[in-house]
Amino acid sequence: MTFEEFQHTLEQMLAIQRELQEGQLRLYEQQERQTKVLNQLIGYSISAESGRLDLEDKMMLLENRVRRLESR
Repeated sequence: MTFEEFQHTLEQMLAIQRELQEGQLRLYEQQERQTKVLNQLIGYSISAESGRLDLEDKMMLLENRVRRLESR
């Protein structure tokens, strides 16, 4: 193998390695974005559940008041 052939082969190998690393980086960045979105959705879900439970508690209090008023 001549020096030029070796150099050409090495350049091809480095180009392939660069493409693989760029692909891995894009995948990592995509996973980071998905994780961020998932965390936001979980936060929204927890907030919504908390709000729903607060509304259920208030509804139960109102129902109890109505029962008390009706029983008078």
